[in-house]
Amino acid sequence: PRLDAPTEGGHHHKLPCAMRRRTSKQDGNDPSPDTPQEKGVPMAPTLGRRMVAGALASCTAETGTMWLDTAKVRLQVAPKGAPTSLIGILLFVVQNEGIGGLYGGLTPALVRQASYQSIKMGTFDPIRDNIATTIGVKEGEVTPFWVLALAGGLAGSLGTVIATPTEIAKVRMQAGAEGGVIATLKNLHDEVGLVGMWLHPSVIPNVQRSFVVNAAELAAYEYTKNVLVKKMKMEETILVHVIASVASGLMAAITSTPVDMAKTRMMNGDCGASMVHCLAEVAQHAGIMALYASFFATWMRLAPWNVLNFVSLERYKKFLASI
Repeated sequence: PRLDAPTEGGHHHKLPCAMRRRTSKQDGNDPSPDTPQEKGVPMAPTLGRRMVAGALASCTAETGTMWLDTAKVRLQVAPKGAPTSLIGILLFVVQNEGIGGLYGGLTPALVRQASYQSIKMGTFDPIRDNIATTIGVKEGEVTPFWVLALAGGLAGSLGTVIATPTEIAKVRMQAGAEGGVIATLKNLHDEVGLVGMWLHPSVIPNVQRSFVVNAAELAAYEYTKNVLVKKMKMEETILVHVIASVASGLMAAITSTPVDMAKTRMMNGDCGASMVHCLAEVAQHAGIMALYASFFATWMRLAPWNVLNFVSLERYKKFLASI
């Protein structure tokens, strides 16, 4: 006889709650969905794990695209008579400095990425979620582009401020400064002092550039991925991540190239202390299109960088969430 069948007196035997839930699951009638742990789906990574995933992904991408970043910097600070094409500047550097010249700033670049990207990717999700909750975005809806842009800009700016000294060292080594990362940082310290390493005249344009590029980059990636998955009902696979990454790289290149040039020139000491003054100076002496002289190199670097970064980021996050 069934345990919950009526007795002769018309009463029912009540199963304990845990037994009823187990029985109903066996019958396939469990009204409540399984929790992620029961289904074997990893929970979302914690703040610390998101930071580690961001650092690992960015270092992976930086190592794979460092040679393109060096070419971009050399084009931005190239003297008269130097090659003005991507292939030309790459050959010029290799002929004069060897293959190692293309990776001159790799060490400070990795140090900078480990600090900058860990903070940026660790804080992006909570900033985005708090803004979305405040304006009433419901679960399952596509988060508005402006919310993603604001969250990306704020997270990127925070990481940039903390990593400013290593960013300056990276740019100077890419531009041809002699010595290693320690020597470059020591020279910077001798010039401006310990506090001045974070209050360098380039910190404002660096933060401005970071806000612009991260607002475009993170918003384009997240928005494209959300549209593909939530609206077009595509399964979230590596194809979705690659498409979103390419869109992210293109948007970041379009919006960041002029301010990136101004930031690089200011860090290298070739321009005034104001980003607006620097942009005006370049436009006045070389024309408006000179502001986009490194666009192709920037996009050629950002497209593969974003693909490597975001594709590996998704996998690092999944792996770290499962352990």
